[in-house]
Amino acid sequence: MNILKKVVPAGVRRKMGRFLARYAPPVDTPARYEIHLDGQGRLAGQIAIVTGGSGAIGRSICCHLAAEGATVYVCGASHNKINAVVSEIGELGGIAHAQKMDVSDEQLIVSVFDSIYKNHGKIDILVNCAGGSARGDYAPIIQQKTSVIDNLLNINLRGTILCTREGAKAMVEKGYGRIINISSVIGERGKANFSEYAASKGGVIAFTKSIAMELGKYGITANCVSPGIVQRGGVSESDLERLQNTNWLRSYGKPEDSASMVAYLVSEKAAFVTGQNFIVDGGRSLGLKGD
Repeated sequence: MNILKKVVPAGVRRKMGRFLARYAPPVDTPARYEIHLDGQGRLAGQIAIVTGGSGAIGRSICCHLAAEGATVYVCGASHNKINAVVSEIGELGGIAHAQKMDVSDEQLIVSVFDSIYKNHGKIDILVNCAGGSARGDYAPIIQQKTSVIDNLLNINLRGTILCTREGAKAMVEKGYGRIINISSVIGERGKANFSEYAASKGGVIAFTKSIAMELGKYGITANCVSPGIVQRGGVSESDLERLQNTNWLRSYGKPEDSASMVAYLVSEKAAFVTGQNFIVDGGRSLGLKGD
């Protein structure tokens, strides 16, 4: 008998099968992927907050945590997008709530965390996934606009710090918590013309290490997940050839790769792991290659 059938109940396998079908690329690729669960509901009864929950990586994290039994608050700036993720989780048999939240709005952050804590009496998991990049506005530092710098530091770093502050208050009260901050390999290694982005994401890594030292005595772990290049849609044959040249596994990064790492770090299997930065990039940062 397949080992997956031995350890994962049929109902969970069906849920995950439907989940994976939504992410299947439109063309055949050399490697397929699966999410293997160790059992049913290892996060049952836990309350999870995921900022940036409607983005590609955030959506995957929300679905994965819900599939493992957590009640997930899908936070984001767009009602339509977060409601879509909540509906998807509901179709998978999970429990999720839509929560509009702008991580640049301090008062709103305080209000949201306070409301969730009052509703449940606890917050077990916080995943800070909300973030952004300069996109078309990236530039050498001598040409970069102050508005672009301020925006990236505000969303990527300040937003993570403020959400962590409010989530940690609830976790300290209960003597338990799991905090995961999503950074980037660029925050670890840097990249020319992306200095403000690198600074914001590098700050997230340093912040994670510092809070791990502060909060460990309260039974709270804090870790960082740093994705490399993540494909946020279908993969064509031309995409695949280009992506294979950006990492040493000659594959491509998927949102689920980061979600799987997050799911491990919030589980009891990682109870003795804190203050670490886990790079999920196919080995790209071992020696940067590709664009």
